[in-house]
Amino acid sequence: MDIKPLDERLSVMAQPSYEDIDTLAKEGYRTIISNRPRGETEDQPDMQALKEKAESLGMVWREIPVKPGEYSQQDIDAFSEVLQSSPEPIVGFCRTGKRVSHLWAYSQAPECPIMDLMKASQAAGHDLDPLKDDLHRYAEQNSLSRR
Repeated sequence: MDIKPLDERLSVMAQPSYEDIDTLAKEGYRTIISNRPRGETEDQPDMQALKEKAESLGMVWREIPVKPGEYSQQDIDAFSEVLQSSPEPIVGFCRTGKRVSHLWAYSQAPECPIMDLMKASQAAGHDLDPLKDDLHRYAEQNSLSRR
């Protein structure tokens, strides 16, 4: 199980197994965000079983299922709300962790320098370079709307 920090409250990982949920709880994680749609692949673990296991260990389980590269404003807002309102530390997952890194970057872009987001994501093993121009546009549009 490879967990990498994106910032002080959120870490990212690939799809956890049922047994990994115990380890996450022992390591102190208090919230799990799943960005993977249920039934996305046949070899995917039973998401309901993972959710029930996490909740039985006192963890908060949130699902914001997205398809790779398809992030709506609603998805970004939901991700941001979970980051702001959920007990920390938080770990997010999808199949590889890429969708978590992307949603995190979009949710942080209006408040954080894009290069800092890119460096943090790269250190966690996810390249944001293909999203760089879009992140800059998104940050500009959304920082204006927040004024």
